[in-house]
Amino acid sequence: MSRPRAREEPRSPVLSSDILRSIAQDALRWSAADTMSVTVDHIAIGIARVMMDRVRMQDNGDKIRIQLMTQFGQRDSVWLSVNQLDPVSIQRAVRYLDRTAHELRGDPTSFAMPLPPRQYGPNTVWYAGTAEAFTTARHDAVATLVEPVIDAGLTASAFVGVYAHAMAYADKRGILAAGEETDAEVVVTAWRAEGKGAGWAGSCARDWSRLDLPAVPARAIDLATRGSAPVASEPARRTVILDRPAVAQLIHAMGPAFNARLTLSGQTPLYNPATHNLRLGEQIMDLRLMLLSDPDDPEGGYLPFNRIGDPLRAMTWIDRGVHTNLAFDAEFAAIMGYVPSNDEPSALRVQASPDSALQTVDAMIAGCEDGIYVNRLADVRPVGDPTVGMLTGVTNGGCFLVRNGRIERSIRNLRFLDSPWLFLNRVDAIGTPARTPFGYAPWAGEWPIAPTIVPPLVVRDFNFSALADSI
Repeated sequence: MSRPRAREEPRSPVLSSDILRSIAQDALRWSAADTMSVTVDHIAIGIARVMMDRVRMQDNGDKIRIQLMTQFGQRDSVWLSVNQLDPVSIQRAVRYLDRTAHELRGDPTSFAMPLPPRQYGPNTVWYAGTAEAFTTARHDAVATLVEPVIDAGLTASAFVGVYAHAMAYADKRGILAAGEETDAEVVVTAWRAEGKGAGWAGSCARDWSRLDLPAVPARAIDLATRGSAPVASEPARRTVILDRPAVAQLIHAMGPAFNARLTLSGQTPLYNPATHNLRLGEQIMDLRLMLLSDPDDPEGGYLPFNRIGDPLRAMTWIDRGVHTNLAFDAEFAAIMGYVPSNDEPSALRVQASPDSALQTVDAMIAGCEDGIYVNRLADVRPVGDPTVGMLTGVTNGGCFLVRNGRIERSIRNLRFLDSPWLFLNRVDAIGTPARTPFGYAPWAGEWPIAPTIVPPLVVRDFNFSALADSI
């Protein structure tokens, strides 16, 4: 009788961080330069897009990149990217860089800015179940998302995406960092037959098993069904109930404003042109609000280091409405004498302060006498003066008139023109934060979007500027 075979571990779609670290260390050994750094990335993405009830696009593949930087003394540095893993190709690239960098003009004297000790937090964003979903689960998810919409007599659009990434960094100063991450997202849009009115819903998580697949089409169907025969509503400043997908679209645009270099050059809302000073220590939004980022966040975590080996730390950017920190990269922090260094937050958590009362979306609707409920926004982009942070976009996937504590009827989509740096001072109610999907949207940037954890909000005097056709 044959012995049963042991269950094989699922094959990862990317090389392990240990392998990438070994590649980086080999490249360093082949260089004679005073300064050299190596960053190795391996990314795998599996995407399926459904339009008009059918799968119209699948993008399945991986890419690897080895980025090399070489410098002799204080001469100019030379950069080169290659995508060949074999030792011969990497060694050729390193020797080419050494020759090129050695011939550049400049001071050949070696100089290195002193660096603070490097300590990295835990790598908590890799899930084997998501890596395993590349093979079967993501394909099966398409039917789970689309069939209920078709059965309800609606037309389905959908997106399923899985992502795996391994990265390693090493340099001749002895800095070495490596880690892995996964991500997954599903979204559904349920369209009414006449093309007027649609419902949008989604789910996302680093861990595939945390996706609530059946709930996504159910939510989209409900919004689409209630969205029949939308009527025009006069654009104006209105009380608005922004559900999490709408808030996420707006908050995601705020991250770059915390970049210290941009702010000190007067290009973000965190620079006060009247006083020519930073707004550190000023109250800039509702006293209940906090903006945080943390590599170890259970919903919004990320790799604890960046592409040049700098540690990324937990940061509080806004504390009870007060601006408390800016993101100084390691070099700029050393120049300015600022501690700690950090990158601008690509992953953001917005939440109420611990002593604040929280409301559900249902309670927000029940407490609204006259307002508009917005499920999601689309085509969000900056306009005008960057020091104001003004954004425009349109409602999408569910927009309803709220009267006397209930949803009265569906209304046509509206264009908005407002700034989160302004309307976050006009918050009437805050809900419980949760990670929120974005979907596959070219205007939002390359998928996946960094985790964004936000609550629903009630905002007064939100500026709707025009009617908009459904998109």
